[in-house]
Amino acid sequence: MMVGIFGLFCQNKGYLEENIEGLTNILKHRNCYVEKKVIDSCLLGIVRLLSSRAKNCVACTKETNLVGVSTGYINNKDEIVKTLNLSPSTYTDNETYFLVTLFKKRGLNFVRFINGLFNVAIYDAANGKIIIANDRYGFYPLFYTINNGKFAFASEAKFVLKAAKINPKINKESISEFFTFSYLLGEKTFFEGVKLLRPATIMVFDTINHKILTKQYWDFSIPQNQCDKHSDLFEEFKRLMKKAVNRAIKGADKIGVFLSGGLDSRALAAFASRSNVEVIAFTFGPKNSFEQRIARKVAERLKIKHICREIPSDFIAKYAEEIVYRGDGLVRIRDCHFIALLDEVRSMVDLVLLGTFGGELFGSKITKTIKNFKSKKDVINYLYKKNITVLPLSEYQRAFNDNLRDVGRNLFNRFYETFSQISFDKPEDIAEYWEYRNRQRRYIFQSFRYIDWYLETRHPFLDTDLVEFFALRLPYEMRLNEIFFQKALNYCFPCLSDIPWVRTMVPPGSSELALLIGRAKLFFKHKKDQILENALKGRVKFLPLDYRQYDQWIRTGSRDYILRLLLDSRTLSRGFFNPNYVKRILNDHINYKRNYDQLICDMVNFELLHRIFFDAFE
Repeated sequence: MMVGIFGLFCQNKGYLEENIEGLTNILKHRNCYVEKKVIDSCLLGIVRLLSSRAKNCVACTKETNLVGVSTGYINNKDEIVKTLNLSPSTYTDNETYFLVTLFKKRGLNFVRFINGLFNVAIYDAANGKIIIANDRYGFYPLFYTINNGKFAFASEAKFVLKAAKINPKINKESISEFFTFSYLLGEKTFFEGVKLLRPATIMVFDTINHKILTKQYWDFSIPQNQCDKHSDLFEEFKRLMKKAVNRAIKGADKIGVFLSGGLDSRALAAFASRSNVEVIAFTFGPKNSFEQRIARKVAERLKIKHICREIPSDFIAKYAEEIVYRGDGLVRIRDCHFIALLDEVRSMVDLVLLGTFGGELFGSKITKTIKNFKSKKDVINYLYKKNITVLPLSEYQRAFNDNLRDVGRNLFNRFYETFSQISFDKPEDIAEYWEYRNRQRRYIFQSFRYIDWYLETRHPFLDTDLVEFFALRLPYEMRLNEIFFQKALNYCFPCLSDIPWVRTMVPPGSSELALLIGRAKLFFKHKKDQILENALKGRVKFLPLDYRQYDQWIRTGSRDYILRLLLDSRTLSRGFFNPNYVKRILNDHINYKRNYDQLICDMVNFELLHRIFFDAFE
C-alpha cells in the first residue's frame, strides 16, 4: 500500500489547530483518502489509495502512549510472530498496528526483523520521542526538516515546506545534477532546507530538546562464501523467487505484470503463472513492435491473458503538471510512460508486480571494462562519464545564462563524495554497491512513484531473502551480462528459453558470439531507422524496439503544449537557460535534425517545478 505518511511536531498547538486542514489538503489527491490524528503537539497522518486492499490506518496502543502511521507492505508478518513468540492478536491486517506493537516489544531494533518496503513513524508520547524509519533500500521517499521550532516529515516534500513554513528556494546544486545525471545526488531535494531520509535509517526526534539522532541499521556487505556451483544456485534462485512472488501476491485474486521484452518481467510473469491467482500481462507501446511480439510469445507459452495498449502521444501534455506536482519535481515526465493507462489497469487487477531491481541484483551494470580497473578512482571516473545522460558539462556554456554557467562547479567532487563510504576492494563490487545505494534509490525507485499514485504494487526482486542471498555474492563471471540470471531463467522455465531478449535480439543464455551479433544488429537497426526517419522528416516511421517514443510524442500529440510552455516569455525570461539555446534545440528536434527528447522533457520538468512551487509562493 502506498501513497504516503506525514507528520508535524509544533509546540504551538494553536498553529496545528489553525492549519491542520490546509496542510492535509495538500495531500488530498485524486483517488486518495487522508486520515489524521493530533496528540499533544504532534500531528500524524496517512494518505492511501481508495482502491487499496491494505487496511493501514493511524494506529494507537491501548494505553495511547504510542501512535503510529505507516505506508508500504510487510512480507514476513507470520515469520516475525513465530520468531519473536508474539501474541496471535499482534497479527492484523493493519500493518501500522503490527509495527507499533513490534516497536513496543523490541524498541528501536524492531526494523531489523522486517522484510518489506515501508516508511513508518511512531510518536512515543510518554518519552517525548518521534521515531521514523524506512526500509533497507529507502524505496519510498521520506522528506524531513527542522525549521522555526517545527519538525516536519512526509512522503511529499510539498507538505514539509508548508508545515515547517519554509519559503521555497531552489537548491542551486540540484540544477547541475538533474540536467547532467537525470537525478539528484545524496539526500538533496530541489528545495533548500528539505532533505531525503537515507536508506535503512532510524531517526529519533527528541521533542523536548529539539534534537535529531539518526542510525543506520543495515547495509549491503560482501558474503563470505561466493558460490560458483550453477546447479546449487539455480535451485536456490528457484526457491527464493517462488517464495518472493508468493509473498507479494498473498491475498490477491487478480494480479497484473507489466510484461516487456526484458527478463525481469518475464521472470515475474512465469513464477506468478504457477500460483493460484489469475495473472494478466500488460504490454504497452506501438502495435507489433519487437518488444510486443516477444511479450506475446511469453504470455502464450505461460497461458496467461495478454493485453496490449498503445501509449497516447499527448500524455505529456495531459499529465505533465500532475507528475511534477505530485512528484515534487523529482519524478521525471520522461519516465512516466504508462500513466495514461493506469486507471484501466487498476480496474482489472488487485495489484501489479514490477521488476524493480531485478537486472541490477544479478549484475546488469557489470561490464568487462569495470573488471580491468586497478583503483577505486578508475571506477569513479568511469561511472561519472557513464551516468552523464542529458547535458554534458561541455554544453553548459551554450545552454545556461551567464549567471548560471558555473552551476556545474564541483559536480565531479559531489559525485566523488557518493563513494566515500564504500570500502570494498574489487571494482565490480564498488560499482554494484554504488548502483544499489545511489542510482537505484535516487533515480530508478523514484521513477516508479507515479504507478503508486494509481495502483497497489509489489516488488519481489527487493524481497530481503532474495537480496541477502544474491547481492554481491555471484562471482564476476556470473554477473557479467546477467549470465547467471539468463541461465537460471532457462533452468526454471525451459519453455521460454528460445524467446529472444529485447536487449540482445537473441534468446537468454546464447553464446557470446550470438550476443555480439545480436547487439550489433540492434545498434545498426537503430542507426539506420534514425537516419532514414530524419532524412524523410518523419514521413516514414519505423517500429521502435520498445515502448518509448518520446522523440515522436514531442513532435506530435504533445508538441503544441511543449512549444507553448518552453517558448513562453515567462520561461525564456526566467534567467536559467539561454533563450536562443532553447529555441535552437526545439527547432532542431521538431525538424528531425537531432533528437533532444531527454533534455526537452527535463526542461518541461524544470519549468513546471518553478511555476508550481516557486512562482506560486512568490
